[in-house]
Amino acid sequence: MNRSWSYYNRLMATTCLLSISLIAYQVAIIQLLSYVQWYHYANMVISIALLGFGAAGTFISLFRAWLLNRSEVLLPVLMIVSGLAMVVAIWLSRSDFARFDSYLLFVERKQWLALFINYLLYFLPFFFGALALGIIFVKYVGEIGKFYFSNLIGSAIGAVLAGVLAWYFFPAALPVFMALIAIVSGLILFPQKNQLIIITLAVAGLVFTLYRILQPVNLTISEYKSISRTLNLPDSKINIEKPGPYGFVQVVSADALRYAPGLSLAFTGEVPVKNAIFNNGDWYGPVVSWNKADSFHLLDYTTMALPYVLMKRDKVLVLHAGTGIHTSHALSRGAVNIDAVEPHKTVNDLLLHELSQETDSLLYQPAVKLYETEPRSYVSASHKKYDLIQLPVIGAFGGGVGLYAMREEYTLTKEVFLQMLNLLEKDGVICVTAWMDYPFRNSLKVAATIAETAEAAGLAPLQSHVIAVRSWGTITFLLKKSPVTPQDTLRIRQFCDRLYFDPVFLPGLSMEERTAYNGLNDSVFFVYMDELMSGNREKLYREYDFYIQPASDDKPYFSQFLRWKSLPDLVNIFGTQSVPFLELGWLISVITLFQLSLLALVLIILPLLKIGWKGSNRFGTFLYFSGIGIGYMFFEIILIQQFIIFFGNPINAAAFVIAVMLLASGAGSYLSSGMKLNRRVIQHILLLIAALMLIYSFFLSTTLQNVTAINTAWKIVLSLIIIAIPALLMGMPFPLCLRWLSRNEENNIPWAWAINGCMSVISAALATILAVEFGFTIMIVSAALAYVISLIAIGFILSDRKNV
Repeated sequence: MNRSWSYYNRLMATTCLLSISLIAYQVAIIQLLSYVQWYHYANMVISIALLGFGAAGTFISLFRAWLLNRSEVLLPVLMIVSGLAMVVAIWLSRSDFARFDSYLLFVERKQWLALFINYLLYFLPFFFGALALGIIFVKYVGEIGKFYFSNLIGSAIGAVLAGVLAWYFFPAALPVFMALIAIVSGLILFPQKNQLIIITLAVAGLVFTLYRILQPVNLTISEYKSISRTLNLPDSKINIEKPGPYGFVQVVSADALRYAPGLSLAFTGEVPVKNAIFNNGDWYGPVVSWNKADSFHLLDYTTMALPYVLMKRDKVLVLHAGTGIHTSHALSRGAVNIDAVEPHKTVNDLLLHELSQETDSLLYQPAVKLYETEPRSYVSASHKKYDLIQLPVIGAFGGGVGLYAMREEYTLTKEVFLQMLNLLEKDGVICVTAWMDYPFRNSLKVAATIAETAEAAGLAPLQSHVIAVRSWGTITFLLKKSPVTPQDTLRIRQFCDRLYFDPVFLPGLSMEERTAYNGLNDSVFFVYMDELMSGNREKLYREYDFYIQPASDDKPYFSQFLRWKSLPDLVNIFGTQSVPFLELGWLISVITLFQLSLLALVLIILPLLKIGWKGSNRFGTFLYFSGIGIGYMFFEIILIQQFIIFFGNPINAAAFVIAVMLLASGAGSYLSSGMKLNRRVIQHILLLIAALMLIYSFFLSTTLQNVTAINTAWKIVLSLIIIAIPALLMGMPFPLCLRWLSRNEENNIPWAWAINGCMSVISAALATILAVEFGFTIMIVSAALAYVISLIAIGFILSDRKNV
C-alpha cells in the first residue's frame, strides 16, 4: 500500500514536471524560430505541439494493452526520450538538409521539404512526452480529473518559466534547457526493472543536453534578414548580444553603416550612424551619435521634420521610441517635455547603460521621461496634452513582402488615432511617416486611417486638417487638430523647396507641385490619395486590389493587405513568381494551415481506421469533442490578443492568460472528478460557457479599455476574474465526458481523443487567419457557437437513464 501510494505521488509530480517541460519548450521554439526566420511560425509551433498530443492519443488507442502492461518501464523511457528529442530537434533542424528560408519557399521546392522535416523534428518531442502523459491518463482514467489538473498546473508553470528564463538563455540554449526538466521527470519514475537501460539512457541524455547548453548549436539565420545584410558590410561586427522574452537583441557596428530615411537630395554632410540595434535579426533602429551641442539633426533633412516646420513643439509624445532617434530630434528642436514610450526593456537597458555614452545619455536628459509599456496602453490611460505625437516609420525601404501581415499593431488602429487626437493641444499634430512602396499599400492605408479619424472627430473640411509631404523614399502625414493656416502653407512650401520635397496634401495645391522634384512612374497614386480624402473612399476600398481600409481594435492587422479576389489580377500584372512576395506572411500561414491539417488527419485520424469505430453515439462524440477543442483554442488565442493593450506588454499578456487559463481549467478538471455524470449537469456547464463568451464578445474589449489606467494590483485581480471564471468551466467538459465514455462507451474513447486533438491542431493554426479576416468579436462568437455545438451533441451521447 505504501509503495503504491508513493508511486501515485511520483506520477502526479512527474506529470507536472513533464508538462512544464513541454509547454516551456514550445515557447522556446517560438523564440528560436522568430530569430532564425520570422514570428509568424508561432502558430505552426502551437499546432505541431497539439499534433504530437493528438497522434500520441491515437497511438495509445492502437497499442493500448501493450503500452499499459509495460507502463512502469515505458514511462521513464518516454520522458527521457522526449527530453533527448528536444535537443536532437534543435541540432538537426539547424543542419543543411533541414534548414529552410521563408523567402525561398515559393522559389525552391526543396524548401518545402526542409519545412516538412522541421515539422517532424519538432513533432517528436511532443509525441513522446504526450505518449507518457497519455499512458498515465488512460491507466488512471478513474482519476483523470486529478492527473489532468496536474498536467494543466505544470503547463501553466511552464508558460511563465519560459518567459523568465528567456532573460538568461540565448535562443539556441533556451529550448535545450527545457530538455533537462523532461529527463529529470523520467528519473523520478525510476523503475525496479531494466535499471541499467534507464540509467544509460538518462546519463547519455544529461551529458548530451548539458553539452548543448554549454556549446549551443550555431544558429544560421535567414540571409534575407536585416542583420544578415548588415553583417555583409566591410568590417562589420556584433558588439553586444542580449537575450530576452521580447527577442534576441544584437548591436552591430560597421564603418559603412548608414541610416538615411528618405534623406533630402540637398543634404551634403556626413550621415553619423555606425551602430544599429537588431531584434531577432530584424532592424530595430540606429544608434544615433547625437550630441546636444550638434548644430543639426539628421531628421532635419527628412520629411519627418515637417511638424517642426509649423511651430515649436514644447510637449512631445514619442510612441515606440525605439533607439531614440525621434526623441533626440525633439530635443534638438528645443522640446522641454518629451515622453518616450518604448516597451522593449532590453533596448531601453542598452540605451541607459552600454550605449549611453554614444547617445549623449539621451534617456537621462532632464526633458526626457521614459515609459516602459505598450504605446497603446499609454495612450489609453494618459490625460496629458501634447503639441506633437510622433509615431514610428511604417514599412521598409522599397516596400515589404508582407511578413508582418499577421502581426497585431494596436498603435495604428483608427481607435488609437482618435484617442491620440484627444491628447493634442489646440494646434497639436499627429505625425506618421511611411516608406513609399509599390504597389501602393502603406501610404494609402495611412491616408485612409487619417481621413476616417478626422471625419469621426468632426474635423471638416478634411483638406484643412491633413498635410502630407513626399520625398524620393518617404511620405510624412500630419493630422492637425486646428485648421491649416496660410502661414502654415507658406512655411511648408518653403520647406519643400529648400529640401526638394513635394507636397501631397496642402490647401491650394496644384497638380504640378506634387511632382516638382520627385516624379512617379504611376501618377494614379495621387488619384487614389484624393479619393481617400473625398466621398469616393468606399468605392476605392471595394475596387482596389489590396485591403487598405483602416485597421481597428477588432482587426488590428495594419500590414494585412491581401484580398483573395484580387489574386488573379495581381498574377496578371506581376506574374506568378512575384505575387507571393507581396503578401508572403499571409500565404505562408494559409499554406501551413493546410499542411498541418493534412498531417493531423494522417497522424491522428487515419490510423484509427485500423481498429474501426464500433461504438454507438459516434456522431455525437464527433460533434462534442470537436466543439470543445475548437472553442477552447479560439477563446484562448483571442483572450491573449485582448489583454495585450490592458497589460501594456505582449509577453506578460500571453504568459498571464495562458497560465491563468491552464490553472483555472486544471481546477475545473479537478472539481469535475467529484461531479455526478448526467446530461443536465454537462449541458448547464456548456450553456454557461457559451453565455459567458457571448457576453465577452460585447463587453470585454470596451471594459478593458475603460479601466486601462488602474494600478497593476487591480489589473491582476480584474484579469483573474475575467479569465478564470470561463476557464474554470472550460476545464470540466473534456474530463466529464471522457469519464462517462470510459464507463459506458469505451470504444469511443480513442476517437474522442483523436477528434479533440485533430480539431485543436486545426483551430490553433486557423484562429489567427480568421481573426485577420473577420475580427476578434466574430472569433469569440465562433468559440461560443463551438460550445453550443457540444451542448447539442451531449444529447446524443448522454441520457438521464445513464446517470453514474
